Amino acid sequence: MRLLRLKIFQETACYQKPFAFKVGETYPLAPFSTVKGMLHSILEATEYIPMNLSIQGKSESIIIDYSNKFMFKKASVQLPLNMDGLVLEIEPENVTTMPMYQHLLYNIEHVIHVETEESVLKRLYENLTTPTKTLSLGRWEDLVRIDEVCFVEAEETYNKVKTQMDLFVPRDIANQRKDLRGDIVKTYYRLTRKYEIIRGKRVWDYIPVAFLPSGQTFINPVLFDSKYPVFLMKG
Repeated sequence: MRLLRLKIFQETACYQKPFAFKVGETYPLAPFSTVKGMLHSILEATEYIPMNLSIQGKSESIIIDYSNKFMFKKASVQLPLNMDGLVLEIEPENVTTMPMYQHLLYNIEHVIHVETEESVLKRLYENLTTPTKTLSLGRWEDLVRIDEVCFVEAEETYNKVKTQMDLFVPRDIANQRKDLRGDIVKTYYRLTRKYEIIRGKRVWDYIPVAFLPSGQTFINPVLFDSKYPVFLMKG
């Protein structure tokens, strides 16, 4: 299987969980839709492009910051509304603010494998090796440094594979594998995948995954690119 492997670094980042209102909690890794959004931005896509992704990574620590949270008092507000740069062109009585703790990951590395049509992989490779704009992952200020972009061949291996990083594994795969049963600690998430506009609102669908800390050993057949295991999430 031919995949594009991307290795990136961020000094700080927050991949905020939905409905984390009182505290800006972050996922331990960039979730599916966040990575997908960055790849679409790299491609300058104007429509949704199906891609399967494997996401793994690690961070040095987590730090706490303060941020200003904007809350709307009504279900609808008068347009125009521009939150980029915190410019609000609405009536002040419709908006209130409060300070909020913001969780930030520090010194984050990600290894991302992408499976999609060959033409899309080639465009991604070209745009990543000759970038024309600054990339971010998470918030707009969470800038990305590209450390590696390469094509790899992933094949099933029956040798033992020990993970070097934390990773997301599709829940059904994690629950079926005998080598992931027992006392292995797994945290389950429902990651946003894509949305459709229904009656003027975004309606998301989700990918259920298990988050596995690094140091796991896979003894059953596992997709392997000679350096990293690969667990593709469909999208």
